[in-house]
Amino acid sequence: MLTNELTLEPQVFDAKLHGMDKSLLAAPLTFFDALNTPDDSERLRRMKLLRARALEQGMPPQEYEERCNTYLSNWEADPGYCLTIARAAKRREAMHEVGLTPMAYVETRQAEYLIEPYLPLDAITILAGVAGAGKTWLALKWAADISAGRAARDGQPGLVYYFTQENDPHIVLAPRLEKLGARMENIAVATQISDAPTVTMCDPRLEQLAQNPTCHPALVVFDPIQSYLEKHVKMNQADDVRPMMDYLARFAARHHCAVLLVSHINKPSLAAGSASDRILGSSDFRNAARSIIFAGNDPEDPDTRVFAQDKNSLGPAGPSMRFAIRDGGVEIMDKCDFTADEIIRPRLSAPRGPAPTTRDRAVGLLGELLKTPGWVKASEAYRAAEHEGISETTLRKAFNEMKLARYEHNKGLKGSYTIWYQPRQVSPAQFEQLALARVD
Repeated sequence: MLTNELTLEPQVFDAKLHGMDKSLLAAPLTFFDALNTPDDSERLRRMKLLRARALEQGMPPQEYEERCNTYLSNWEADPGYCLTIARAAKRREAMHEVGLTPMAYVETRQAEYLIEPYLPLDAITILAGVAGAGKTWLALKWAADISAGRAARDGQPGLVYYFTQENDPHIVLAPRLEKLGARMENIAVATQISDAPTVTMCDPRLEQLAQNPTCHPALVVFDPIQSYLEKHVKMNQADDVRPMMDYLARFAARHHCAVLLVSHINKPSLAAGSASDRILGSSDFRNAARSIIFAGNDPEDPDTRVFAQDKNSLGPAGPSMRFAIRDGGVEIMDKCDFTADEIIRPRLSAPRGPAPTTRDRAVGLLGELLKTPGWVKASEAYRAAEHEGISETTLRKAFNEMKLARYEHNKGLKGSYTIWYQPRQVSPAQFEQLALARVD
């Protein structure tokens, strides 16, 4: 064979050989490197060195001879074909360094689900809806079914991690899960009295736990999303949200589990074109999710709820289903034709008129925060605004529109903070005392 771009210099071949373990020494690419030289004596030297090195590493002589003879037969029959295969292998190695894989080596698989087609494995699902729509009830229903094996085709129970800051595990979660027929030993909840720092979506402790063979999760639930963001993450900023969601998707794929994020939604506005547009935060939440489900009200029956799948990136969306919360449990009823947009739409009995602008919502939010005792920490106002999908700029405009005043407590000292207040409700003489009584 003539010299080609894959031909190794003798010293390079020797160094490569001495760095290999037993599994690589008898690989086809190693035989290729030994034979791929125009010098017959050099080829013989390499083959002898390769054999000696393989036996030295503990490979049985018979196994080595079988592999060697197989490759030599291929080489003698068509060295050009061996060169083509070697080039493909080298390309694959180079691409692997940056996480690329030729599609010829990507296995075709069907999507898998924990609960088909609503909770895909290896992916993120968002369950969203207005307050009181039954989001947590529905999430607990699925968790209970998974824990007891009712969701699996083979009847095998799965382990569920359920993280929540909005529902007391003793008063809310335990009674509900018992009513839902959960196997309680298969559901682990985040206790609010724990001294450990709150786990976040990208917390390395969660990765370590999932790697434990006895703690492998089938489902991980974060209820709601904003309680488990990394400290630096602003949920309206795509640059913050996308890396977090990518990490969470890789977590789901690594551990072959489903991740369910429970989300509140914004109030209707002219900017919200569809149900998914009303999910709180950056659009990267809904873009990264493979499944999005909404819980809402049956427009025809105020005592019945509906869940509707608004997105399924892995196949056809599932049918919308009616469900009811009765006797402390969840009853999944029948299919219906209601869409996500229809079930989260305000009821017809609600006051009519144009949808409030974001500025109107910001003014209303500040009004609520300032009701008692007439002031609020600026940091708390910003957090509340972010929760409602209101930008900091809009909130500051509402501040000016309402003619609020600003007070700097402990200005220039550690632990200082800014307070917004209504001058007509809090006098300057009273303010310091009130601030200390409420905040410190």
